[in-house]
Amino acid sequence: MSATEESEPRAGGVSTLELFFDLVFVFTLTQLTSVLADEPSWKGLLQVSVMLGVIFWMYGGYAWLTNSVVVDRLTRRLTLLGGMAGFLVVALAVPGAFEGSGTAFGLAYLAVVLVHLGMFAVSSRLTVKQAILGLAPFNLSSALLVLVAGSSAGPHSTCSGQRLSRLHGCRRS
Repeated sequence: MSATEESEPRAGGVSTLELFFDLVFVFTLTQLTSVLADEPSWKGLLQVSVMLGVIFWMYGGYAWLTNSVVVDRLTRRLTLLGGMAGFLVVALAVPGAFEGSGTAFGLAYLAVVLVHLGMFAVSSRLTVKQAILGLAPFNLSSALLVLVAGSSAGPHSTCSGQRLSRLHGCRRS
């Protein structure tokens, strides 16, 4: 594939980088199902629903991003990888998001939102920039709310909570 073919937008195709991003999202979904498997109650369902809501919102945002902004330059690819890394940290923080790793979940989610907004800022299409400017306050506000909520639970030990105790092999006395 030549450099000119690579920089032209593809009609209906996806790149390997986008497929890799999808794998990170699938891993996030498996983390959510593990939370529900460990907490098969209304409380667990509510927690998973809240996390799925914010995670799926930004996943949809990244799907829109990769359809609107051509990821043809190294800097754009690395930036998308940064967003992917943020999603991976979100996924790793999912099992303890309500029991101790809420700050990590919130910070990673904020990073995902900031990378998303930054990549849209480099779009050459005016309509795309106008659309993201309308969504930016909502996305930033929700990311900050997630961060505040995750941080407000206070410091927890590695072995606090039922899920984290099983995750880290802690024993209850």
